[in-house]
Amino acid sequence: MLPVEALAKFQCVCKAWKNIIRDPKFVKDHFQIQAAKGKDYLLYVPLDRTIERAFTLLCDETFDQALEFEIPSEFRDMSFIIIGSCNGVLCFTDANSFGSTVYLCNPSIRKYRAVINPMFDGVELSCQGDVDFALGFGYYEHTNDYMIIRIAILSDEEDEATSKVEVYSMVANSWKNLEVDHFPWERIELKSEAVMGDSVHWKADYRDGDEGIPVILAYHMGEEVFRQIGLPNYKADGKDLVEHIGVYKGNLAMFVFHQSDHFSWHKNCHLWVMNEYGVVSSWTKLYTVVIDAGVVTPIMFTNNDEIIFEDGECDLTVCHFESNTISYLGVEDQGYLNFVTYNGSLVMLED
Repeated sequence: MLPVEALAKFQCVCKAWKNIIRDPKFVKDHFQIQAAKGKDYLLYVPLDRTIERAFTLLCDETFDQALEFEIPSEFRDMSFIIIGSCNGVLCFTDANSFGSTVYLCNPSIRKYRAVINPMFDGVELSCQGDVDFALGFGYYEHTNDYMIIRIAILSDEEDEATSKVEVYSMVANSWKNLEVDHFPWERIELKSEAVMGDSVHWKADYRDGDEGIPVILAYHMGEEVFRQIGLPNYKADGKDLVEHIGVYKGNLAMFVFHQSDHFSWHKNCHLWVMNEYGVVSSWTKLYTVVIDAGVVTPIMFTNNDEIIFEDGECDLTVCHFESNTISYLGVEDQGYLNFVTYNGSLVMLED
């Protein structure tokens, strides 16, 4: 099977080849064959704006640099925050106007799309009070569609919160307002960290009276409904713990740690895994790992049973759970790095 870059160039040979290469079934089959080879990458881009900035691919096993994709000039002044990566398609926004404008891109074939304006404008909402956005990105296989979920939480002067939710469909190339009669969640993570089971997941708080209960908020892309998933009972692991959600070996997972402050830290960190999706009683503490330098900022789970994080000595670090070993990524920390798993695809992002 030819690589993505070569097939993209072959579209200019003739109309028949172009139609074959763009056929949704061919695109899907090609990606699945490429993914089955087991050659995955980590893609990263720094937040800081620099002239030489690029999308960089690292081998997800050795962390050696494999390839760079040039960022078009119109995006170089942007402070990137990558919302997610699905089937070679990235979703990102500008940190300086988070959630106001969202972009899709396929860096391996240099295709980019600015998503048309959302139904509710961020500036207009801010006039009504404080507004916080949360974004999610996922792929719904049943309709071969890529979706962006945008949640706006508005707080007025009386600290009363109201919510607006809309979903963008790449197939329809439009936003849809999602009617939500009751939305009791707040303090939703800025961007989703786990996509599985046709659902996009964020950390959030469930508002029960005056109390905020930490939960995982899940949006099912097919059913168009929100659900919450209870967290594991990790009280025995200590007090004042911080959670980071992700996917570990195909299961919803949570990394639990004491956040370091660069001066003092706790060494023990814990990996909890939900063995049966949605069943709270199936949460199991799989590993306790010792990280001498502590954890400041977890970044992502990899496909190789690892987690990447910034430690208490400001190093980008990789912890392999099964062997309880630590290695260093060798990537300079430039304030904020976006890391996602990545594999090239032929998704064209045509309007």
